Amino acid sequence: MNSFKSSRPAGFKSIICFVFLLVLLGVSRYLPLDYPQLFNFTPVLAIFLISGSYIKGYLGWFTPVLSVMITDFALSQNYGQNLFEPFMLATFLSYLLIFMLGRFMGSHRNLLTVATQGILAALGFHLITCLFAWWANPAYAKTITGVIQATIWGEPGYAPAYMFLRNSLLSTVLFATALSIAANYFLNLKTTSTSQSIKPSTASSTDSLKIT
Repeated sequence: MNSFKSSRPAGFKSIICFVFLLVLLGVSRYLPLDYPQLFNFTPVLAIFLISGSYIKGYLGWFTPVLSVMITDFALSQNYGQNLFEPFMLATFLSYLLIFMLGRFMGSHRNLLTVATQGILAALGFHLITCLFAWWANPAYAKTITGVIQATIWGEPGYAPAYMFLRNSLLSTVLFATALSIAANYFLNLKTTSTSQSIKPSTASSTDSLKIT
C-alpha cells in the first residue's frame, strides 16, 4: 500500500488521463445520429477491446461501462428502443465477449495484433447481433437464405447490413490502433514516473495500466 501511495501522483494521473480519453470517445457516439452514412462508425468496440487489454483492476471493466453503457441510456431513447430489450441484451453480450477478447490479447500486442483483434471484434459483433435479429425478427425467413439476408442485406426498407459491417470494421480497426498507441504513450509515462519515484534497483516496467 505504501509503494502504491508513493507512486500514485504521477502513475495515477496517466491512468486517469487515458480513462478520460476513452470516456470522451464514448460520448462521441452521438455523431452518427447526425450523419446517417456513418451508422456504426463508432469507437464502441475498440473501447471494450482496448480496455480489456490495457487496463487492469477495477477500471478495466468500469471504463467501458462508464463510456459506453451509460450513454446507451440516452442513445436508446433516440433510437426508440428500450435499453433492456432482448436485442440490447444481445448487444451487451457482444460487448462482454469483445472485452474478454482484449483480456485474451493481454501483453502480446502490437499494431498488427490489435488491428487483427479489431477485425475479429467487428465480425463477431456483426454476426451475433445479426443472427439474433434473424432469430427474433419475423421479417426474416428461418432458413439459410434468411440468415444470409440478415447478415448481408438486412431488413428491407432499412440501411443494408453490409454497410453497418463496413463501418464497424473500419472504425474498430482505426480506433483500436489509435487507442493502442495512446495507451502505450500513457503506459510509458506511468512506467517512467514510477521508476523515478522508487530505487533504481527495484524499478520494473509493466505492460498494463493498473489501479488495484
